[in-house]
Amino acid sequence: MITLIVTFVIGFVVGILVGRNNETKVDRAVDDAVELYEAAQKEISDLKAKAKKKPAAKKKPVAKKPQVD
Repeated sequence: MITLIVTFVIGFVVGILVGRNNETKVDRAVDDAVELYEAAQKEISDLKAKAKKKPAAKKKPVAKKPQVD
């Protein structure tokens, strides 16, 4: 249990140090993620708008088959 806690703390500290050393890369990654999110939201809204414009296709009524005894 103590090993797990120590491993978590060491990983957290190492993550902070790596993040500080690569701050520009992290900022660029965050900016890219925000741009991709905005593009995805726009695409979703476009698809929803197209789906509302296009009426659902009507299905043909199925002919009833005669019952065989």
